[in-house]
Amino acid sequence: MNNYITISELSKLMHVSVHQIRYFEEKEVLFPAYVDTNHYRMYGMDEIYQLSHILLLRKLNVSVQQIKECMLSYSTADYHRLLTNSLQDVQSQIDSLMHMKQSIQSILQEQQEWISLSQQDQRVPIYEMKEIAVRHFTNWINIQPNESLHARALYQHRTDQPALFESDLHYLYTSDQVAVCIPSSDAVSNFLVEGGLYLTRSFTVTSEENIAQEIHQLNEYAFQTAYVLVDPIILIEKSYLSMLGTDQLHYEIQARIEPTHPKVKTRNQS
Repeated sequence: MNNYITISELSKLMHVSVHQIRYFEEKEVLFPAYVDTNHYRMYGMDEIYQLSHILLLRKLNVSVQQIKECMLSYSTADYHRLLTNSLQDVQSQIDSLMHMKQSIQSILQEQQEWISLSQQDQRVPIYEMKEIAVRHFTNWINIQPNESLHARALYQHRTDQPALFESDLHYLYTSDQVAVCIPSSDAVSNFLVEGGLYLTRSFTVTSEENIAQEIHQLNEYAFQTAYVLVDPIILIEKSYLSMLGTDQLHYEIQARIEPTHPKVKTRNQS
């Protein structure tokens, strides 16, 4: 009885395609034990162990060319470094997936909040009080209050940020300019916005031209209710809601209230 198996049998045993086995042979990392008189490639225990070795290294994302080098010259210490690097790569992928999970959860929460808000009567602007912590921003582009952000400005002030609208854009309105900012850590920020009690409203527009009307309505509401607003007025462009929704642009407007104003009911905002 022949104790060796054919390439087809090896394929079924190892759950890999014949094509893949032939590819490993072409790259000279696997060879049959012998070729019989009928030109069948025959494989024994040594080749099964060798193929197992190859498949393990491929699972660790080692290239076929590097596998050849591994089999020719790698020591135990070399394999230890290989496994350490592979572990670091896997951890990096896990971190990336966790970040993606958190982003998706954040988007879903924003969408649910907007669905709840959109079911309310929008004919009269609805404002809400939020307690918001100190925030740090990187100042990206400065424009005039009557200007709109345009493609040329984005290109001229392009950054290393790979996904342009991965973070919500924050427009900080003062009396003489609008600072377009990106949220950042304390260590790299050049713009700090004080924490405190904020008057806020979420809304959608079909054109950026409608934003000036929203700012005017906010100031009118503050005047009528005797709230004293502190610069800057913050306009947050909800990038994901805008991209994953209808043709409307989603925003939240925020303005800090002077601390001397009487206590009002608030909702905490992290």
